[in-house]
Amino acid sequence: MAKLATLLPLLLFLLSASLALSYNTERRRCESQCRQLQRPQDKERCMLRCREKYGEGEESRESEQSRNNPFFFDEDSFRTAVMTQEGNLRVLERFPDRSDFLRGIENFRLAVLEANPNSALIPTHSDTEQILFVVAGSATITLLRKENRESYNLRRGDILTVHAGTTIYIINRDNNEKLFIAELLETISVRGQVQEFFGIGGRDQESFYMSFTKDILEAAFNTQYEKVRRVFGENEDGAFVSVSQEKIRQIAQQASSSEGGHSRYGEGWRGPLNLFEQRPTYSNNHGKLYEADSSDNPALRPTSSNKHVNVSVSFTTIRGGSMSAPYYNSKAIKVALVVDGKGYVEIVSPYVSDRSRQGREEEREESVSYQRLSAQLSDGQGFIVPAGHPFVVVADHGQDLRVLCFDIKIATVEKNEKYPLAGRDNIYNEMNRAERELFFKESEREVERVLKAQKEAGFFDGPQGRHERESEGRSDK
Repeated sequence: MAKLATLLPLLLFLLSASLALSYNTERRRCESQCRQLQRPQDKERCMLRCREKYGEGEESRESEQSRNNPFFFDEDSFRTAVMTQEGNLRVLERFPDRSDFLRGIENFRLAVLEANPNSALIPTHSDTEQILFVVAGSATITLLRKENRESYNLRRGDILTVHAGTTIYIINRDNNEKLFIAELLETISVRGQVQEFFGIGGRDQESFYMSFTKDILEAAFNTQYEKVRRVFGENEDGAFVSVSQEKIRQIAQQASSSEGGHSRYGEGWRGPLNLFEQRPTYSNNHGKLYEADSSDNPALRPTSSNKHVNVSVSFTTIRGGSMSAPYYNSKAIKVALVVDGKGYVEIVSPYVSDRSRQGREEEREESVSYQRLSAQLSDGQGFIVPAGHPFVVVADHGQDLRVLCFDIKIATVEKNEKYPLAGRDNIYNEMNRAERELFFKESEREVERVLKAQKEAGFFDGPQGRHERESEGRSDK
């Protein structure tokens, strides 16, 4: 009995831990199903039922701040549009579903495509303008246009624009590495709605041809319906198919590529441009920033369907323990996706997002107050920064953080500008002595010391690194 009494607390602990693990697993599964719902009110009620049934859980409580952040999204915020064993295509929920503050980009969606080595996405088209960025891997993409056929070999860092209605197919031509492509989609037909159109049907997708009547198909192809059905409607594979290395070599040999440098990109060039062949905007021991916009990449110029939209693409690497300089965009909304690493983001917003303060519009207009919106970042997660909102990104100590960004500027002629708020190129350094004496409480000399204490630009040592450096300095004295 004494031995049983000794073991009883341990058995109770193991039982409670097992039950907690089971409840956490069921809760995550329940919440994942809720996130697939389209209507925000249905999604919120479903999430509430999950938490009532399975409890909050430690993980849920830790992520409370991220869930209430309207500018943060995690992997569960994506819905699966297409999935097979060979690959998948996932689309982020509509931006206005996250926050009314994002209605300015309601026509846009973010998507990610993954394909296994030696596999391909079968021919498809959509009613969206697409900007593709190759995050990892190598691919051959073919575009079937009305006037011609174009084929390009893509590599990491390539940017390519695909216009609405273009039939495309994508092949992962690598034998070992998975292909990962991020896509910014501008919807055309229905605001914020994305739908792929597959001409070839299969196990997971229906051929749009088969929606026509038998008589129409026989007349259109001038042949028997059964032959058309067998060609377009009875592919046993899914939307992603396995491809032999010999077929990949045959197709890749006929394709162009971005290799060769910036000089290849003239007015008539519609192919890919490699972001990493551009000169970095910032580069130091703490990080590196590459950027491309319509001024140096014809592929990013406004489309004929929407002349009021400009998109720039950037890729940031922040060294472990370092941080980006705080800054804000003047006219662009930033959509950021974490490619690799861990860290956190802080966004300063004057718009109320705390549910307990919603509805107090009059207070919001009469006085100015700010809320810091923070979120932990890791692979597959991301954040959105509205125009004018100051923000900063910090990489965890010992691990680099890599972030892909699409900056969307809408309905203004002027170019978007990035305004640094700290560092060597801090915009407040533009003020002259008389202006500093007029506006700042501290003496002009003290203001200048603060503004010019940071000698770096673009990227700095992060909070932890600075604290460690200060501690080492004190210990040396």
